[in-house]
Amino acid sequence: MIRIVPFAALLCLAMPAKAGGDPAAGEAAYAQACAHCHRSVARIVPMISGADATAKTAYLEHFLAGHKAPDPRVRADLIAYLLKVSGL
Repeated sequence: MIRIVPFAALLCLAMPAKAGGDPAAGEAAYAQACAHCHRSVARIVPMISGADATAKTAYLEHFLAGHKAPDPRVRADLIAYLLKVSGL
């Protein structure tokens, strides 16, 4: 018997799940790709706009997508690392 799957269900399967990143992987990615220009994370963290983790995540997601972090997994890891360093 053939089942017809609703289009919305297919979209959900096709879209990657938005999971939190790994701070340890983010730290490694930062050291490898970001530290050349941004030596101190302590100088970056205060500049992250937003009042809470949700706002900071949204800001970083938008910013990093256009700033040398096009890969969503690497971006998620970097964001997790920066939020951890910022105390969130």
